[in-house]
Amino acid sequence: MQNKLDKRFIKNDLVTRNKITEEVDMTIDLTFEGNIAAMKIDGILNSENAHILQEKLTEVMQSNATLLELDLLDCRNISSTGIGKILLFYKDFISKGGEIEVVRSSNSVYDLFSMLKLNQLFTVNLS
Repeated sequence: MQNKLDKRFIKNDLVTRNKITEEVDMTIDLTFEGNIAAMKIDGILNSENAHILQEKLTEVMQSNATLLELDLLDCRNISSTGIGKILLFYKDFISKGGEIEVVRSSNSVYDLFSMLKLNQLFTVNLS
């Protein structure tokens, strides 16, 4: 009897985890026009999907872009891993003469960037 209860609990736990994973999906759209790279992030940026952000930031770094415009209006939250990716990119990007500007942000992201004082490194605009 104990085994059946344990299996049921594990099954329910997996269902719960899958549901949470579906809720934290993130998409990134990246476009280039001249020396401007525009990146729009939708969803929640966390440690499970930060590698997608890293791939897009690498594309920007390898391009001739000197300005990265981030649209974070539909980004509900950014984990410490996501913040770390952005900061490492910022360091490398400014060393090659680049700039970052958050052109739009959600309230939660704006508050997070302000609390971390990232608005002192680059412009962060609220929607």
